[in-house]
Amino acid sequence: MDSVERELKLVPRDSALLDRLALVDRLGPFGVERRHHEIQHNSFFDTRDGALERERVGFRRRTVKGERLARWTIKGDAQHVGGVATRAEIELALDADMPPAMALSTLRSAAASRGASALAEAVGAALSAGGLPLAEPFVETQTDREILDLSARAGEWLVELALDHVTIVGHAYAEEEIEAELKRGDEAALAAAREAIEALGSVRESEGSKLSRAVAHVRNCDC
Repeated sequence: MDSVERELKLVPRDSALLDRLALVDRLGPFGVERRHHEIQHNSFFDTRDGALERERVGFRRRTVKGERLARWTIKGDAQHVGGVATRAEIELALDADMPPAMALSTLRSAAASRGASALAEAVGAALSAGGLPLAEPFVETQTDREILDLSARAGEWLVELALDHVTIVGHAYAEEEIEAELKRGDEAALAAAREAIEALGSVRESEGSKLSRAVAHVRNCDC
């Protein structure tokens, strides 16, 4: 299984762009193979003193309405080039009520066995410095996501296009983002997706991640 995530992350300058994209049957060279909708609840965990954040590791539990198992994920620090974020990622389907410490241990072992050794080592360093993650999340978000599975070049390119409306639980905060995740092919597929998206509406590159922006809001808000 590929342990590297490659995503093009864009912010629409006009929120109506997400509605236009959700209705397309073709996007540039891509045909829409499938579309579906998810309501996600994302919970982010860390140690008491924020050791995972210091090691630039994101640790998330995602539950999706209608799905029994949760998607537990660890992600490493991202490299950003031209709006494309590349980073190590390990995701497993585990019980939603699993203690975060147990889920993190399972993810760390999976990272080591799947070639994401730097990510496994970063998790280990965080645990050594800060102890086990807390049982309660430090921030929670809700994402209303429309997903289009895109295919081009007779299946040589596969891209998952996610159209996100994001809120922070308990805060008056909302943002929108377009994510195009490369599932098969090279990064030329993401460049083609960006060109096709920009033909429908103006965008800018995202700054940071959803998590980093949510954390910045929570820390800086006068709540």
